[in-house]
Amino acid sequence: MCPGFDGCPGASDSRQPEAFEAMPGPDGATRPVTDVPVHHSGSHAGDMYYRRPARRVIRRHVGAVRAKYEDRNVLEQIIIPFILSRLEPKTVLDIGREPYEAFYNEFFEGRDLWTIDRDPQRRPFGAANHIVDDVANLLDYFHDPYFDLILMNGVFGWGLNDLWAIENAFMAVHTILSCSGILVLGWNDTPDLVPVPLDQIDALKQFRPYTFEPLGDTTFRCDTFRHTYNFYTR
Repeated sequence: MCPGFDGCPGASDSRQPEAFEAMPGPDGATRPVTDVPVHHSGSHAGDMYYRRPARRVIRRHVGAVRAKYEDRNVLEQIIIPFILSRLEPKTVLDIGREPYEAFYNEFFEGRDLWTIDRDPQRRPFGAANHIVDDVANLLDYFHDPYFDLILMNGVFGWGLNDLWAIENAFMAVHTILSCSGILVLGWNDTPDLVPVPLDQIDALKQFRPYTFEPLGDTTFRCDTFRHTYNFYTR
């Protein structure tokens, strides 16, 4: 069993959560993020410290107003700020980069951030430490538990489709995830974008599901495209 840390399963706190920034929902009504069934360990001094800069980063780079549970909004305004505040990752790996994700580097300033994408044309959108290769080959670059946070959003089913590559990728991620690290897996739960059911991936069975407190579960389905976030730890 990995040693615990603030935000790990098993941590408890009786205080009530602060609401994250209110955002308009699909019906146009504005509700705080705590409308989600929340099992949050309470307010924390760092929560607002990270939420406010995250909002400023988003405003600089995102012109459109997003629905509260739009998939990127969930990642950028709930998942990333909470992880920065509560889990304080020092080492981060972001797998797969699109042009609209280039500003994600700003979320992780001052941390050891790495990115990987097999398309060399996406190098400009990655971190200073960027690898041009397939995620299935991660063990060519890292060999030991190192990353406190690994983001793998929009990769499974979007290029990572062959079973051997899927198994190798998740085996590598498990190998290089630190003992108390978190894997955030974002994927679209639609038949055309699920090359193999998650419960049939042997390498993924090495992980333990992780209850992500602000969203109240080990998985969360967004309002857009059946996009789903799964949370894991070692």
